[in-house]
Parts: sequence; structure tokens; C-alpha cells
Amino acid sequence: MPIEIRRFRHDGRFDGPIHAHGRGQLFALDHGTALIRSAAGDWIMPPGRLCWMPEGVPHGVLTLGPVAGLSLYFDAGTSAGLPDRPQVLRAPPLALSLLVRIAEVEADADRRSRLLAVLLDELRAAPEEPLRLPTPRDPRLRRMTATLAADPADPRRLDDWAAELALPKRTLVRRFKAETGLSFVQWRHHARLIRAAALLGAGGSVTDTAFAVGYDSVSAFITRFRAGFGVTPGRFSE
Repeated sequence: MPIEIRRFRHDGRFDGPIHAHGRGQLFALDHGTALIRSAAGDWIMPPGRLCWMPEGVPHGVLTLGPVAGLSLYFDAGTSAGLPDRPQVLRAPPLALSLLVRIAEVEADADRRSRLLAVLLDELRAAPEEPLRLPTPRDPRLRRMTATLAADPADPRRLDDWAAELALPKRTLVRRFKAETGLSFVQWRHHARLIRAAALLGAGGSVTDTAFAVGYDSVSAFITRFRAGFGVTPGRFSE
């Protein structure tokens, strides 16, 4: 069978072990927010998006409260042309509806196959959401990014971190860019948005979230959030 359909539910906070699947996994949340963890970085997963996890990629899932959703597992032939690394996709409403409909017609193999072909076409065209926080390999940089991911409001700048890590600033800048693909400022911006998405998904207010992740004003937070996610913070977790 080219696909397998599973529904899942966790009634509270769930911290799953690192594992890998023998098939590619596509899943969506009906409600709740989760953090997807892998060696390549962390992804925040709110409702209204699709997460693609290629087969064989070790990952873990941490839910930020109660969650429920739906997973499809694809064999290698069916998932040809989909990304070879984990991604959270900005799914059009049609793709989300198709995922639900495929589960509803599970017993009708012919109809399910036709719906699946349309879903795969939608997935191949779906853009990636800016929800990934890449992890550097260098232990010193990993210590820095772990600190900032835990507290995105940490005000320390590159000069402060260069002194903290006993690295020349130019070396820090060059190595950080090489290992994450982002500048320090871009990475911290992503860290703030990802933490903000998690806080909003857990029911936090826009104002409290803005200050918790390091913004000096709510209006500045709303502007940056909308630029990153395409919607305002107030609409993000609707």
C-alpha cells in the first residue's frame, strides 16, 4: 500500500523520543502547537501548516500542550519529488482539505489515489515557512544558540558573544554564517519569531509575547511577525 493513514492525539504536554520512520511522513495539526527537533535544527509546527519528514531522518516531537492531528506515511515511490530534508510548508487550504478527505475515503483505494495525486502536486509547489532554526556544529556556537533559543530576549550582541566564547568577532561572524546559512541578526530574528509562534500557539497574548521574545514595542513585533509569517500574530493561531 503506497500510503498509511494515522490519527494522533495527546491530551497534555508530550516529549517523544528521537526516532525515524521507514516511510516519509506528512502531518498536520487540528489544534495545538508542537516543536519538531532534529540534528539539522528545530521547527515550530502550528495548525494550518503541513510538516514533511523524509524517511530515515531522526527527529523528536515536543508538544506545547494538548494536540491532535493526522499523519500520512508515504513509500519512496509515492513521495518522489518531495524535499529531502524536513520542512514545514505553507499549505494552501486545498492541500489541508485534501489531507482530511483522503483519510475520510480510506476504504476507497481508487478515489484515494486520485486525491493523493492532487495533494502531492500541491505539496511540490508549496513554499517553506520560515519556521526552522538551524543548529551550528561548532560546540561553542551551539552553546550560544541554545542560550538564545531558550531566551530570545537575551540582549547580548556579537561583541559580547565573541568575548564570552573567546573567539575573534570576525571568526565568529564567518563561522556562524557558514554553519547556519544565516547571519547572527537573522538567526536571532528567526529565534524570536519561532518562540513567539510557540507562545501564541499556547494561548499567550500578543502583548506578553512581544516583550517575552525581546521586542521593545508591540507594533514593531506585529510588523516583523507579519513579514515573517504572512499574517498578524493575532491571526496566527486561529
